[in-house]
Amino acid sequence: MNPNRSRPRKKRSTGRPNQLPIWSRRRSLWALLLAGLGILGVRVAPASGARFSRVVLDPGHGGKDGGSKWYGVTEKDLTLDVAQRVQRLLQAKGMPTVLTRTSDVFVELDDRAIKANKYSDVVFVSIHFNAHRDRSIKGIETFYYPGSNDGKALASAIQKELGSRIRSTDRGVKPAKLKVLRLTKGTAALVECGFISNRWECQRCATTWFRQILAEEIAEGILNYR
Repeated sequence: MNPNRSRPRKKRSTGRPNQLPIWSRRRSLWALLLAGLGILGVRVAPASGARFSRVVLDPGHGGKDGGSKWYGVTEKDLTLDVAQRVQRLLQAKGMPTVLTRTSDVFVELDDRAIKANKYSDVVFVSIHFNAHRDRSIKGIETFYYPGSNDGKALASAIQKELGSRIRSTDRGVKPAKLKVLRLTKGTAALVECGFISNRWECQRCATTWFRQILAEEIAEGILNYR
């Protein structure tokens, strides 16, 4: 503060009920802003009506299990990058998140589910990239465990967002008896973000801008699941 500058006069009370002092209002506004940016290390409650309080993101494969590999692109690298991007986006919205792996390590499917099952009211989203012998096949699809209505609703919310901006074949939402979905107690879905066996789709998946779009749409789909 400039010592030569006179202090401003204090404003008189307006007498309005429930009016916070200006310093308190400013502090509250700053807290909300910093929390929204993910700067404060506090937990912000999810939007009213959400069915979950935490998201567990599962980057498929890792370590000795590279997943699919085509045209110099390895699935395990793509899945970790997209999962980390989704995590940052969700945390910026105040949603607590956990990754089943944070580096290039091998994690058993059972251990991925065990990590998710440590929490209650959890949403579990496993992220993968597809491949097929027929290199002409391309597109995005999302799976849920058969008979899980909540899983189907989550998968549908994610697939809907992915199909809104990404120009590719919408392969829809499908039931699948995948082990990681079966073992997870919370609401679970598995996203196949594209066929890297298709050269055109692989080239897109290899770019950071495309993986950012994937992450934004997956995050939006998760937040839209109610």
